[in-house]
Amino acid sequence: MTEAATRVRARLTALGRVEDCDLDPAEPLLLLAALGRAGSGGPLDIAPYLAQLDGMAEELRAEAADCGHAEALAIRLFYLLGRRHRFQGDERDDDDLGDLDLLTVMDRRRGGNDALGLLALAVARRAGMVAEGLAFPAHFLLRLGLADGSRTIVDPLGGGQALSTPDLRAMLKAAAGLEAELEPAHYAAMSNRDLLLRLGNAAKLRLLRLGHVERALAMVEALLLVAPETCLLWREAGLMHMRLDHTPQAVFALEQFLSRTPSAQAKARTLALLAELKRRMH
Repeated sequence: MTEAATRVRARLTALGRVEDCDLDPAEPLLLLAALGRAGSGGPLDIAPYLAQLDGMAEELRAEAADCGHAEALAIRLFYLLGRRHRFQGDERDDDDLGDLDLLTVMDRRRGGNDALGLLALAVARRAGMVAEGLAFPAHFLLRLGLADGSRTIVDPLGGGQALSTPDLRAMLKAAAGLEAELEPAHYAAMSNRDLLLRLGNAAKLRLLRLGHVERALAMVEALLLVAPETCLLWREAGLMHMRLDHTPQAVFALEQFLSRTPSAQAKARTLALLAELKRRMH
């Protein structure tokens, strides 16, 4: 591992000790993307990218000073990103993770729904606005707001146009079936760690679908640096180590899962799996 990669991992580990309310999701997402570039010898310094986010936030702060409502703020934010800075939607689904990798998204000015939503969230928060990612099924949505209490929900690929309740109901039914109905949980704000895990998990799932187990495992283990108490990540790491015949590492990861999961059923299954793994080691 290079010295630069070691520094990135150390910073992610330090962020793993930060309280969720104080965590800026953009920084770990950029660091995770930088770590993914470590093997290619590319630069791992994220400072220019954080400076770019700060610069766009300054522009938004100046231009949104006279916004009287959250809907006007949303239009200005996405005009700034889409027209002035040329960020465009690009929901590719191949072995290129560029639409899910925040560094590459900022380099190419193209990204998927999740990445562009997190980019918009980072800019809006830096500008002093309210910005939340919603726990809405299948599609990442943003709630934007002003200090006066006005709020609006937008699709990051929708140019900042406000979504009405019928719009949200139609999106939900398209994703979850015609029987699905809107619930209060669909409007809940995601935690900062859940925001970064959303993008990381999307990348992991694509890698697994393509059969890149080692790369998917590297993604999960990097996510664990910044979200070490996420018990399901430990389980996923253990199962991937098993698949790669890394028995000692699988045992360690599953023991970490066991110490964190509240589910009695999951504990019973994991204990049986650990017993089998330990028999293999002797």
